[in-house]
Amino acid sequence: MCGILLKFITMRKAVILLATLLLTGLISNGQGKSPFVYQDSNTRLQFGGFVRTVAFADFGGIVPHYDFRNALMSVPGQWHNDSRLSLDASGTRLSFKAVQKTDRLGDIEFYIESDFRGSGDALRLRQAYVSFKGIIAGQTWSFMTDLPANATTIDVQGVNSRTFLRTPLIGYRGVIDQNLSYGIALEFPSVRYTVTADYRAVNQRLPDLPFYVQYKGERGHLKLAGMLRVLDYGVNSSEEIESKAGFGAQLSGSLKAAAGLTLYSQAILGKGISRYINDLALVSVDLVPDQANDGLQTLPMYGISLGAKSDFAKDLYATANISVAGLMNKEDYFSANEYYTGSYFSASLFWNAARNMTIAGEFIHGTRKNMGDEKGSANRLQVMFMYKW
Repeated sequence: MCGILLKFITMRKAVILLATLLLTGLISNGQGKSPFVYQDSNTRLQFGGFVRTVAFADFGGIVPHYDFRNALMSVPGQWHNDSRLSLDASGTRLSFKAVQKTDRLGDIEFYIESDFRGSGDALRLRQAYVSFKGIIAGQTWSFMTDLPANATTIDVQGVNSRTFLRTPLIGYRGVIDQNLSYGIALEFPSVRYTVTADYRAVNQRLPDLPFYVQYKGERGHLKLAGMLRVLDYGVNSSEEIESKAGFGAQLSGSLKAAAGLTLYSQAILGKGISRYINDLALVSVDLVPDQANDGLQTLPMYGISLGAKSDFAKDLYATANISVAGLMNKEDYFSANEYYTGSYFSASLFWNAARNMTIAGEFIHGTRKNMGDEKGSANRLQVMFMYKW
């Protein structure tokens, strides 16, 4: 009964949003504009989003998630969990953007975005922020994230080494010249622990501090980013809080190598930065027991990806990605059934069949290797239908 009620409430919210969107469209249509845009002298309102349906089949091992996430694979594989067929529309999104021109603060932008990936396919907040004069505050992409540095996939989460994180933050972006920009932010800290009876998880007292410098030209971009963290944990015997430092560096970018060919790459290296790496964000390795000394420790970790996009025609293109991520050694921390490394390969074909309508197909192969050298793997074939407005 509760589940039915929750779905009814979710549906009611979606209907209200769509009704509001249509009402705004009627108003703006009178001005001869897009049915999803309203604009007067100093304010612009825009409704956006897409309907996205994906049918997929896993075989030779499965990933129990609508995104292909290596860290969730069974290791070793299980005979009764070797294949499955599924259909998912929860990636459908709704967004609203408002821009107001002011004399004192310039353009003030407000943005909110949601999808249906909450519990039980409930409406969920993806992004909500306000920005002006280079300042941005709210929930949005981490300053470490570089979305244009990876080739497009149907798989929303993308390659397993990717930095793909939305988080509450307060940040500033500035411009040095027409090609060079920079940014720095205070981001909400979240730490994943593996603790023993002697230690405990505690509230974090200091924000994460990411920063970057980016060059963007006609043929692509290059982004150099860094991260500083302070990770707190509690010591039960002394009832005191101890801290460990976490840090990371990332180099990412894209390059139009030739007519119809674009290359992508991203590499990240650091200690205690698992929340910033797709695979490692799912396992508790920010702080783990230090077997040689008392207390907890941060672990060295990495992620590397390469990608490519080839344009066959105006409305037809293919992409491919290869990626690895994991911990750098077993000496600092060893538990046989814990995640050690993972690999990801994807090949995709996208067809813009009509205005705003995309049809795509994709194959993904991934592996997971545990510290005890046991391996698991999975394959996925999927097809996507998406209408965007």
